[in-house]
Amino acid sequence: MAVGYDRGMSEEDALLKAVIADAGDDTPRLVYADWLDEHDAPIQAEFIRTQCRLASCSIADPEYPELLERAAEVELRFGLALRLTAPQLPSGFKHEREFRRGFPHFAVADWEVDPVPHHEGRVPPGNEQVDRVCAALPDLVANTTVRHLALQRMTPDVLARVLAEPAARVLTGLTVSPVEPDAEGGDALIRVIGRSPVVANLEHLDLATPSTVAGLAALNANPDRFRTLDLPALSGRREDIPALARAAWFRGLRDVFMRRVERPLQGPLLVALAGAPRLESLTVWHLQPTALKALGSATGFPELARLTFEFCDDTGRIAARLAGGRFPRLADLTISGLDDDTFAPLLGARWFPQLHTFDSSGGSLTDASAAALSKSPAAPRLRVLKVWGNWFTKAGLAALGNGARFPALAALTLDLSVGDTRVRPDALARFAAGLSLSRLRYLDLGGWPLGDAGAKALAANPHLANVTRLRLAGCGIGDRGLTALARSRHLQGLLELSVYNNTLKKAAALLVPDRLPRLAALNLDVNPIRPADRAALHRARGWLV
Repeated sequence: MAVGYDRGMSEEDALLKAVIADAGDDTPRLVYADWLDEHDAPIQAEFIRTQCRLASCSIADPEYPELLERAAEVELRFGLALRLTAPQLPSGFKHEREFRRGFPHFAVADWEVDPVPHHEGRVPPGNEQVDRVCAALPDLVANTTVRHLALQRMTPDVLARVLAEPAARVLTGLTVSPVEPDAEGGDALIRVIGRSPVVANLEHLDLATPSTVAGLAALNANPDRFRTLDLPALSGRREDIPALARAAWFRGLRDVFMRRVERPLQGPLLVALAGAPRLESLTVWHLQPTALKALGSATGFPELARLTFEFCDDTGRIAARLAGGRFPRLADLTISGLDDDTFAPLLGARWFPQLHTFDSSGGSLTDASAAALSKSPAAPRLRVLKVWGNWFTKAGLAALGNGARFPALAALTLDLSVGDTRVRPDALARFAAGLSLSRLRYLDLGGWPLGDAGAKALAANPHLANVTRLRLAGCGIGDRGLTALARSRHLQGLLELSVYNNTLKKAAALLVPDRLPRLAALNLDVNPIRPADRAALHRARGWLV
């Protein structure tokens, strides 16, 4: 979209005006990125390009994990500038730190309600506050890229007032929470949204309010635009689900987050979602065993690429049912709380080798599962592996750190998090020295008692030369270990280093800026560093400390 110059308007102002005027199109953003490259701002240009590529990339794409990791790295490099480039919002709104496609996307209506004892969170905004937000909304959408608005403590009348503003029509995302958290109130808010002009452009709705199936079916969203639905709680009658499943907007959904759906509704709702031809991402909390039938469907979920289960009581039955499903495009699976017996059926599923991301954290997997995974057909393809909080010993760790078995692995999370380990520090040092994951870019070994010997082993390991983010929280590392990390010729590309909750007293190795020169995020919290030494670090490393 071409933009003419106002008298006195700079070239950059004109480019930004074009971005804001056509906030749904990547082309003006990429044109601005080219301009940034030509004007000595290559990191910001790369941030915009990477986020645009990520937004348009399917989760099933083999390059998706690479893009996700790249986006995290670029955001670290952009660092402080990321916050400084966010425009000041008009009075009545405040930023949430969420950038999409390179620009701020999310804001919260700031009602500035004074807390009322025993009633905080149940006080609707007053007329003057609503008037202020409504008056500032045209400024928000005309001068920023914010298109997702969070509206808290809503009543139907207040929500209707805000959404009736002509400027609200360009919003593509809403997060709505009620004054009174009950299904009847949630349904009333849905009716307001469904009757407002906003619904024509709505792409993402986060209903931070209970609702019923019948109330949700009345949303009447635009099937050509609507993509993402977050449901905190759903109640009502099973008999109403067929009407919901037939709604064109429901069948067009790409991303669904089910938090607390009443037990009798879980199965029928999953069956309905299995028939949604475009559904790519599904997150389910508190799934009950009675709702498992849809997961084994031979014809359902044709486009599902990401599947996440959290806070489920019977992960064994879920895993067994999943193992019998078809899932032709599944690439990213999260299922917490597995043990060796419940993991085995998943490992044998015909779709398991196509995964690029697997997260089975917070369970009781042992060395047997680590060895089985490392020898499976899935191992060569995996790019992201998260298995923190499991029961591995030195044999399991060695299997997971074997680069011959996991040649593509770019991110490994082994954070012990809670509990104790039988692995001795000397064995951990040998594990650190033997890590041979040469494509690794992210490594989290938090909680494992590496000590200085383990830190020195990591520092001396040439296979870690591509690591850009290293998290070693609670590893018993002292100043000698940190010195080895800072001096390591293999780790000079680090963008992030977390040595939270260790035994550092001075961290003097970081006083030399030439060591770890690319560092953009540093966590030294919960270390016994004296104020004077922390001040010296601040002088040497600036805002990082």
